Amino acid sequence: MKRKRRYVFCLLVVVILLCNIYAVAMASGLGIRDLQRGMMGYDVKLLQQKLNDLGYDISVDGNFGENTEIAVENFQEKNGLISDGIIGGKTLFYLKNSKNNLEYIVKSGDSLYMLANKYDTSIGRLQEVNELSSSTIYVGQNLIIPDTALGGGDQENPYIVIDYRVKRGDSLSKLAKSYNSDIEKLMDINNLASSRIKVGQELKIPRELEMTITNDKSTDAVNYNRSNFIWPVKNGRISSAYGRRVNPITRQSQLHGALDIALSQGTPVKAAATGKVLTSSWVSGYGRTVIIRHNNRTKTLYAHNSRLVVKRGQHVQQGQIIARSGNTGRSTGPHLHFSILINGKPVNPLKRLPHKY
Repeated sequence: MKRKRRYVFCLLVVVILLCNIYAVAMASGLGIRDLQRGMMGYDVKLLQQKLNDLGYDISVDGNFGENTEIAVENFQEKNGLISDGIIGGKTLFYLKNSKNNLEYIVKSGDSLYMLANKYDTSIGRLQEVNELSSSTIYVGQNLIIPDTALGGGDQENPYIVIDYRVKRGDSLSKLAKSYNSDIEKLMDINNLASSRIKVGQELKIPRELEMTITNDKSTDAVNYNRSNFIWPVKNGRISSAYGRRVNPITRQSQLHGALDIALSQGTPVKAAATGKVLTSSWVSGYGRTVIIRHNNRTKTLYAHNSRLVVKRGQHVQQGQIIARSGNTGRSTGPHLHFSILINGKPVNPLKRLPHKY
């Protein structure tokens, strides 16, 4: 009897150890178990991140839902595999050995400008990879979308795209001037072969957001210093400091006008100072972004968030939660892209923030 109890006890110990080993192995990465709809875990999150890297637009939340299943099925179909939505050994092999370039068939309404924004790359890179001599593309054309994710986003002014119907007397030059845009961007985003437009024509207009100084000398022109700002997040790690760095696409040195602060997805992002929300929306390259005006000269920008919790026009207090950190837009991992702009130009946040969080 004692021997039987000892045997049962030893068997339970072995089972528990095996379960622990399995759990640790599962947390270490893909390939330990077949993945399918309804499953959750870190390995699902790794799968979603890989699919995202390949150009499939799905949430990286560790929950194998309908959108993840559809993405897997599309990947399998593209690679000549059984399209069952299950990540087994063969699908995993193809997934791990896939290049991060995406094949894309041009649809009606597409333009290089819109594709560059959607897939967080640049028009120049799309032209280079596809050997295009111009920015004009046509329906049914096969394009390669390169994996060119840039942590921290572009250093161009962010913009939003608005819909516009051409009126009598309009021209691209007039529209570019009226909407703080430029003719080249207008032609690219609308896939125009020439600058000629006609009354009633539907256009997309990329409009740069307010990032420059106004000429109202009556407003407060005091530049904020260390005593005016607080850190927008706590316990993060600076993954890319303010200053010049090599652009991963052009391989040329450029100014990184912000701090990239690496932190966990969903970390509360707080207003660095009291002010009025100018922007709380998706911004090209920056993903979900908040821009706050603190006075006529000073603004702060918070980019790549997973969720925005304030609205445009809202007054916020210093330390108020305005967003949750994330990995949206042109980003290689969860982080906050934080800029301080004075007179529309970025300054080094480390010279304006307190020395400690």
